[in-house]
Amino acid sequence: MDRLDRQIVDRLAASARTPISQIAKELGIATATAHQRVKRLEERGVIQGYRAELDWEQLGLPVVAVVSLTLEAGAELQASADRLRTVRNVQACYAVTGEFDLLAIVRARSSAHLGDVLQEIRGIIPGRTRTVVVLSTFFANASITVSEED
Repeated sequence: MDRLDRQIVDRLAASARTPISQIAKELGIATATAHQRVKRLEERGVIQGYRAELDWEQLGLPVVAVVSLTLEAGAELQASADRLRTVRNVQACYAVTGEFDLLAIVRARSSAHLGDVLQEIRGIIPGRTRTVVVLSTFFANASITVSEED
């Protein structure tokens, strides 16, 4: 990926609804060039999709919890993650280092609903869990600039 690709990615990450023609104009390139580069970035998997940012409170899922899972000996990470994917309210799952094996982000309607989701998780994942409930979100889904080199 060259600098121009990174600049295109930055603009799409900031707002996926930005028209390619506008991105091309901002970068001083032909619209066709921008289209070709975006298509190539999609084909290579750099751009994996376009998503709407949602207001989870308005959608009735205001409770966010971070669930740490320690798997029983012999339990496979990928198989456990695949089972977690089947739980409707699990938004993300990460393999992590340290005290835990997996970290899941869960969204729920209420504390009681969170309890139900945790019971479902405990029923399909061999091991133990530890849950931290988010009190406030200062920011999430921040766009990270990739065009500037460190």
